[in-house]
Amino acid sequence: MAQLVTARLTASGARLVELIEQAARLQASRPEEVAQVQGRIVELGGTVGQLQAAVARLSGSAAHGLCGQDCACVTAASAVTAPRVPAGRMALSAGAAAGGGADIVCTLDGGTDAMRDRITEWQAVIGRSTGRVPANGGVTLAFDHDSGVAVELARLAAAEFACCSFFTFTLTIGPMGMQFTVSAPDEARDVVTAVFGTATTRSGEN
Repeated sequence: MAQLVTARLTASGARLVELIEQAARLQASRPEEVAQVQGRIVELGGTVGQLQAAVARLSGSAAHGLCGQDCACVTAASAVTAPRVPAGRMALSAGAAAGGGADIVCTLDGGTDAMRDRITEWQAVIGRSTGRVPANGGVTLAFDHDSGVAVELARLAAAEFACCSFFTFTLTIGPMGMQFTVSAPDEARDVVTAVFGTATTRSGEN
């Protein structure tokens, strides 16, 4: 059973990365379709979290004798954990390649509802941006002077960093408005684009 669950986890993790990459591509070509893909990312992220918990439960020592109510094969299906979401294709094998080192992942307590709520919150404030330009390792969003937007950007950045510490957020306020930069390592670049948009100036933007 452990082998079957592990195989499904590997396939689901790979599919999750494909969806993240798809959302990143759509940001550049068909941004109106991104929300649908983000919804699929959230749902699959919840499945990945369940599979990860099941694998952890099944990796324990085998019980002797007949299975009981506490047997891993019985309890694995109901195990729950915060999903560890691979940030990019390199992250799928980063742990093994580094001899067990930490993958670049995103962990968010609260399951799919929390993931969906976070994306919705980001999209609400991102929708108020007046332009975007490439930044080193990510994208810079421009905003008009607005104390409410500044507070919301700071709040979301702090919350996001708590579960996705591979992100770097920088908020700059100056005479020309506010600049909000999001960056990440190369292997997590698609996550930046999938959530925050393409790192190129869109038609009609400054």
